[in-house]
Amino acid sequence: MTHDAALPDTPTPRPTRRRALQTLGAGGAVIALGGLGAGAHRLLGAHLPGNATISLYSSTVAVDGNGRRSLLAPPSDPGETSGSTSGTGTASGSASAGSAASSPRLEPGTRLLAGTPADSPAARRADEFLAGAATWLADVPDAFADLARSAVWDLWTLSDGLPAPVAGWSTSWRYIWPRDTAFCAVALARIGHADTALDHLAHLQGVQSADGWFEARYSPTTGEAPDERPRQFDGTGLALWAAAEVIGTQSGSARTKARRRLDPLLTTSRDALLRATDHGTQLPPVSPDYWEVSERAVTLGIMASTLAGLEAAGRLDAAGSGVAAGAEESGTGTDDEERADGAEAFRRVLVTSFGPHGFQRRARSGGADSALAFLDATGSHGIVGADQLRALRRTLARPAGGIAPGARWRRDGVSWTPSTSLLALGLARAGDADGARDLLGWLDRHRTADGSLPEKVLADGSPAAVAPLAWTAANVLLTLDALRRG
Repeated sequence: MTHDAALPDTPTPRPTRRRALQTLGAGGAVIALGGLGAGAHRLLGAHLPGNATISLYSSTVAVDGNGRRSLLAPPSDPGETSGSTSGTGTASGSASAGSAASSPRLEPGTRLLAGTPADSPAARRADEFLAGAATWLADVPDAFADLARSAVWDLWTLSDGLPAPVAGWSTSWRYIWPRDTAFCAVALARIGHADTALDHLAHLQGVQSADGWFEARYSPTTGEAPDERPRQFDGTGLALWAAAEVIGTQSGSARTKARRRLDPLLTTSRDALLRATDHGTQLPPVSPDYWEVSERAVTLGIMASTLAGLEAAGRLDAAGSGVAAGAEESGTGTDDEERADGAEAFRRVLVTSFGPHGFQRRARSGGADSALAFLDATGSHGIVGADQLRALRRTLARPAGGIAPGARWRRDGVSWTPSTSLLALGLARAGDADGARDLLGWLDRHRTADGSLPEKVLADGSPAAVAPLAWTAANVLLTLDALRRG
């Protein structure tokens, strides 16, 4: 099967978290400055014509004593915040990056609205959440301590009292994306909140279709899709991967209990992946991926997420958990062997179909894609080397020093923190600690004045669009966790 289709048509704009920049640029060439390195991009690219101007929708989200959230507008006067703090630099041409402690609009060191009583329900929940992550936070190096704490607060702010984290709190981001929830759940489990992670995955289990697919996003109040956009197949593999990772943080009876609780998600997702790939021997269905545009061919993101799910099922079996409840009770390893064979077969399909042309967005075209980092980020090691991941920093470079989602993404000078943080996670899990730390430092320096991680960073280094963003916060925590584990 060949995949020479042209780039998908740009979808009709609609209010989504990625709508502003999803128009794809003409042609397929890598960014013209791609071979010069991040420093040259910052020097030469910040003032190129065509660079986007996007406002920062909020500097952070504050929570009052009753749990009501409000968007805090970026400070109009730089004097409203104390600017950078220990371990947090200042981006050239941008407002000072800061920490939660630097804003007089918040209770010191929190995302609680200034004046929130310490004994209020939300303050007590926040204290419990931070206490649950305290042991993990204590092991974070001083250089990233403030970044880590801010990312923990961002996750709490976007998930407290909800069935699963919303992507952000700006109106069009106030939905649950299965992809984002998968990474958030793994991050929560790693920092000490496995029970919360299980709750979020159980919510995904409850909204999953009988055929194993997920909608692109769900309302946190109704559990329904808010629009008619196509379903996205990557949620199936990533949900299974996340479930396996979260279960893997448990031991003994807690592990058994967690597996049994998520049995429907594990079984339905595994069966969907095996059915869609004919037990790993063919490409999965064409589907939108994290770019959230219509597709005419299978993308690297769909391939990587499918492999992540199949290999996660195999790891569960190898650990003696069994994906289906009946696997333990039947005493036969036949199903386990078939699942392992399916994962191995699909790995070969990915390598033979996408590898010969350099693991582009599509099998034979499309240019570099930050989805390459999904492989190592989700445990599918040995397919590409750390050098190929490092190359994304050059080929997808944007003027401020982050990366774009892909080589054919709109050339507007915008760095996207989900892709940049995903690359950091991929590098950390591939063993490139220095590369991961460098990207973490960049993310740290480009937070908002209130310390939250934004969705975008403009060519001049200014944070832009939504802040905080749950997926980016989760990737940051998982990268720090990978570095912590060595």
